[in-house]
Amino acid sequence: MGTNHFFRNFSQNRTNEQLMYEDIFVESIQIAGHDIYYLPRESWDGTDSLYGEAVNSKFERAYQMEMYIEDAAKFSGDQDFFSKMGLEIRDQSRFTVARRTFEKYVPSTIAARPKEGDLLWVPVMQRIFEIKFVEEENFNFAMGNKMPYTYELRCELFRYSSETIDTGVEEIDNIDDDNSYTVEVVISGEGDFQIGEVVYQGTDLANATMTGTVSEWDNANNALYLINISGGISGNANLTGVTTNTSYSVSVVNALGDYVINDAFDNKIIQDEANTFVNLSEINPFGMTN
Repeated sequence: MGTNHFFRNFSQNRTNEQLMYEDIFVESIQIAGHDIYYLPRESWDGTDSLYGEAVNSKFERAYQMEMYIEDAAKFSGDQDFFSKMGLEIRDQSRFTVARRTFEKYVPSTIAARPKEGDLLWVPVMQRIFEIKFVEEENFNFAMGNKMPYTYELRCELFRYSSETIDTGVEEIDNIDDDNSYTVEVVISGEGDFQIGEVVYQGTDLANATMTGTVSEWDNANNALYLINISGGISGNANLTGVTTNTSYSVSVVNALGDYVINDAFDNKIIQDEANTFVNLSEINPFGMTN
């Protein structure tokens, strides 16, 4: 017996039943969901041809849309545990976004669907997540719709590693300012730098040998703290601010200090401890010499 031709369950075209089904998903997420920012990942110097990963990533766009948080009670995944490498935090969570909602807020030239590696900023949690996998077949083509009604985003807490975050949303951009690798530069001169100002060394910005962004300026001690550094800081060239045109000569560069708010760097501690028993002036400080 053939199927009833009065019910178009698997029509090639969009049917009223499919549209009603989609409307229910969208409205349910609007009722029970939260406003969450979607941050597409971009690469500013190509990708690794071996691993297919972005060598240097940046996040300069943030699109706010409603999503449903599936793990309402607690995080899933391995959560917090001690491994041989120390404390690891692998909190995971799942988010659901309607396909129609995603296409409404994110231009198709940016992304046709959520992508693995992109980020989600969740204001209600004050946490940022990285998308690990996008599930597109949650409802198994219900009503014959070949396009997904929703995307399930399986995410893990983002491990920040000095990616550039400049979306224009202050609470998101603060992640970059508070956690980025920071270098202290003691300088000599007159004038004041501005927080967020780009500084450079070289004849001009276009031909700069080094660039960085001012995260803090201690005028009393002539100490400048820089993040998003590209190139090496030279003691033989002035640091010039793009906005203020302030120019200072460099006296001391301290690249091993711990200057971030959420301290995650042990470079200085390891170096000071190593200096007590390792003589790095030897050709082979870890072996025997004749």
